[in-house]
Amino acid sequence: MIRKANINDAKDIVRVNVMGWKNTYRNIFPQTFLDSLDSEDENSIRKCQEKINQYAVCEIDNKIVAMVRYGRNKKNYDDSYAEIYALYVDDSYKKQGIGSKLVAFAFEELKKEYDYVLISTLVNNSANEFYKKIGGKFVGNCDFLLDDKKFVENIYEFLLK
Repeated sequence: MIRKANINDAKDIVRVNVMGWKNTYRNIFPQTFLDSLDSEDENSIRKCQEKINQYAVCEIDNKIVAMVRYGRNKKNYDDSYAEIYALYVDDSYKKQGIGSKLVAFAFEELKKEYDYVLISTLVNNSANEFYKKIGGKFVGNCDFLLDDKKFVENIYEFLLK
């Protein structure tokens, strides 16, 4: 079931997010950084709770197995653009259409206020194929900084209306 997240989901959202980072960015980001990520980190859970209205989750058998976070774009595009900031699906639930359903849910929410959505992902992330498959139009690159190291991301644009 795809639904808006509530404050009680924060711990599970952080767990899915941390697992997503550790699995997705292995051999991309420094291993020491990935090893430092903690799904039990109270500060991360509190930050998630503060922004809980930006999240939707997929719940299967009373377990949160995926999450999406979305809102106003942070890439200095105009006010007609929203952004999906994060999309992670537990590895054991991938290839079941959950990511597509979460994106569709976010798009429905976002089209109430925006005309476009941006999604960026690292150039060497397998998610690039997913974003192209669901209709993303490549519009350029941007930099992602992590521990003073620059990584390049592809930006995809989606038309909502």
